[in-house]
Amino acid sequence: MGTKNISIRDDVYRKLKDSKQEDESFSDAIDRLMASREGDHPLYDLVGMLDDEDAERLRDRTERFRERVEEDMRRHE
Repeated sequence: MGTKNISIRDDVYRKLKDSKQEDESFSDAIDRLMASREGDHPLYDLVGMLDDEDAERLRDRTERFRERVEEDMRRHE
């Protein structure tokens, strides 16, 4: 496997650096980021992972979390 030198703008480099995980090389980060753009949204990989009961439980927990956050925000206004 060979290597290539490329030129990118400073702002793009900073975004790439910020997106790079600690254990990733820049090549790994670019590969990961490009893979998430090849298909539909990367969250589509999660479709079908939960059965109906688990999905309902997750919806309930999410709603309770949102209610707590909204209540906390109202208290700190």
